[in-house]
Amino acid sequence: MDMENRSVENAKSRYKELFSTTESKADAFDQIAEKYYYANFGSTSKTNMDVLLFSIYLERILDNSEDQFASYSDYTLSKLLGITQSQVSNLKVKKELQYPYSAFSWKKSFERIVENYRYEKGKIKLYIPDKNLYLELKNVIENSGGYVDVQLNSKLLQINPEYFLDVLIATLDENIRRNVRKQIRERLNKHKVSTEHFEKKSIGEMLKACAPDVLSGVVCELFGICIPVVGPIVSSALSRMKNELSKKS
Repeated sequence: MDMENRSVENAKSRYKELFSTTESKADAFDQIAEKYYYANFGSTSKTNMDVLLFSIYLERILDNSEDQFASYSDYTLSKLLGITQSQVSNLKVKKELQYPYSAFSWKKSFERIVENYRYEKGKIKLYIPDKNLYLELKNVIENSGGYVDVQLNSKLLQINPEYFLDVLIATLDENIRRNVRKQIRERLNKHKVSTEHFEKKSIGEMLKACAPDVLSGVVCELFGICIPVVGPIVSSALSRMKNELSKKS
């Protein structure tokens, strides 16, 4: 069997696996029918129809294996659907805007990938396989007053360690977050970092006032506050990160 036929057979096999029941097929058809049989025949553009069909397909995968990024990576889907990886990436973004996946949690997705970080040249680098997760994390950082160093690789998140603190704090439940911020405020006061506008400023923004030669040490201390409360996977990654930063301070 040549490569092209093998690719088609793989795509057929995956389709049959994802839509293996009458119920799953009926549900998919009902979603399509809403665009055509509710006195609106032909009113849906091909682009919007493509997004809907992609959404139906992707959600079947997510329902079965959301924790396995490889099962819906741009590469995997491009092979199954016969389109480019950039088209897949764009469809993911459009899908989330028009048909958001109800079970999507950027916090849980972040936990799954954080241990794959690298610390290089004073930056925390994290490869993010999903475009929507990248956009969510970028939004959290920018809303906290930080910024993301834009890379040629659009899936590589690169930020300063002090702004990584704001991402960590954003993942916490409200009561825990409040307690952690209280401890951080006390620690910043100890280091004579102004906390005058503490409730309005991000941690990363306030740490700009630290002298470069003490910044890593202060960040390590604040990481230490977060380690007990961020969950086992993130805690393990954060402990390694703290050790790497301490060697640079």
